[in-house]
Amino acid sequence: MNNELDVGEASMTEARTKILRLFEKHRATPGAPYDEDHFLDFLLADPKRKGALYDSFRGLRRFRAFLDDVQYELEVCFSIKDREANYPLNKFIARAMELQQSRRGSLRSLQRQIDAGPGWGVLIVADVLLLTIGSFLSGSLWALTTVVTVAVAVNISFALFAWKARSYLLKLRARIKGN
Repeated sequence: MNNELDVGEASMTEARTKILRLFEKHRATPGAPYDEDHFLDFLLADPKRKGALYDSFRGLRRFRAFLDDVQYELEVCFSIKDREANYPLNKFIARAMELQQSRRGSLRSLQRQIDAGPGWGVLIVADVLLLTIGSFLSGSLWALTTVVTVAVAVNISFALFAWKARSYLLKLRARIKGN
């Protein structure tokens, strides 16, 4: 029984070390002090309050990159609910270890993310909006060209985003299944 405890403590220490290494990698100010009760907010340079991470695109980008690296390195997949929670450091580590023990749970969360897709509805709405604007501007070649250029840029950007996201999810699935 004591041996099991030692293995659990070693795993916890190893997971903590990996998570903190990735945390420092993605921080705006690596090495700065942080509060373990809401450590994710300290991916930002100077969070003003708990939950500040979720208030900016920069914070969300840092969070997503950090979480993607943690998932890939630890071979787990956090659920949408986990992604929305602002766990204290110890709870985050415990949740990651729990997911490592339950590959099925990780694979189920991962499949839900794959099935949900990147949000094609947003692209369709944007395209309809741009098409409507383009139809009103059809008398002006310059304005119509601008709208078409914007539409093409939006569609290409979204397609690249969707491809990158799906590629990551498929690589993560292969990594989780590999163990």
